[in-house]
Amino acid sequence: MKEYNLFVIKKEYYDYYQKNPLFLFDILKKLYYMKEDFNYGISLYSQLCERINIFNLKYYLNKKYKLDNERTFYVDKTFVELKHTRIIIRGINYNNLLEDFKTYSKNIFVCDFINNDYFWLTGKVTLSTIMA
Repeated sequence: MKEYNLFVIKKEYYDYYQKNPLFLFDILKKLYYMKEDFNYGISLYSQLCERINIFNLKYYLNKKYKLDNERTFYVDKTFVELKHTRIIIRGINYNNLLEDFKTYSKNIFVCDFINNDYFWLTGKVTLSTIMA
């Protein structure tokens, strides 16, 4: 089962890293596994990424899927956790959820750090893209 971490990248970095996503993936992966120098990690994250407005996103998703206004929930056997720093998705049916997140922001970068997989959510999301 894959675990995707979704990050909202700031516009100025989105324009730059869209053509060089491997470099962005490497930076985010180092932040993900960072065990020391948290102040540096927080500073770097704040430069690259926007904080996620989980309140609006939570309201939208809970209303759409008739949930109980939670930050963690299951939709179609897929686990979702909304954090201010990233969105975590684990499960088997990602398509609808990824489309929902595309409506939230066009600057979302998706990372699977365990399988070294990454992509911009702006591209067309299909089951073959996700299962590859």
